[in-house]
Amino acid sequence: MNTAGNVKGICVRTLVVMLGVIICGVSVGLFKLVELGADPYTVMNTAISACIGMQFGTLQLLVNIGLFVLVIAFKREFIGFGTIFCMVFLGYTADFVMWLTRDIQEVFTEGMLRFPVLAVSVVLLGLGAALYASANMGMSPYDCLAYIMEEQTKGKISFQSGRIITDVFSVCAGFLFALMTGIQWKIIGIGTILLAVATGPLIRFFRVRFDKLLAGI
Repeated sequence: MNTAGNVKGICVRTLVVMLGVIICGVSVGLFKLVELGADPYTVMNTAISACIGMQFGTLQLLVNIGLFVLVIAFKREFIGFGTIFCMVFLGYTADFVMWLTRDIQEVFTEGMLRFPVLAVSVVLLGLGAALYASANMGMSPYDCLAYIMEEQTKGKISFQSGRIITDVFSVCAGFLFALMTGIQWKIIGIGTILLAVATGPLIRFFRVRFDKLLAGI
């Protein structure tokens, strides 16, 4: 048994998870910055945090903790270091991006720069998610929901259908909460549609390459 090799592999995969989550967090922060729509989970958490006046990262952490309880109950084999790191740091990384650009936000929200930034954000999310998945050190609580649905319904709800259900619910909940603060078209828009179309192919594109790189570790 190659203990040194195992330790090296764990260290490398841990760093890959951390990098993937941070990249995803930067991407989410940029989505929030350009106000052209975001992924369903971000839509819901942004709307709720704005409605109740809570920091986005803190609200997302609390929602993640609630979902984490479900994962412990039904899919604990999906829990790993990546699960915890994603729960805690993705939302706060997005908040850090917003804080870092607080003095120049108008450049992103009012100028043509917002569209190139949106495109970069989509690519970054695919890149970060692929790194996170390739490390194979746990799954985010939100991503586990579709698997839980599939298992608990004994396949009557497939993983794909479960993912559609969770995404639609998140967007609808986000829209309702966003109506209370008037930000519905800042968090739901072309970015939401673009992510629905491009995220899957981007993750597959990057993951094939990252899986090969990590295969020998």
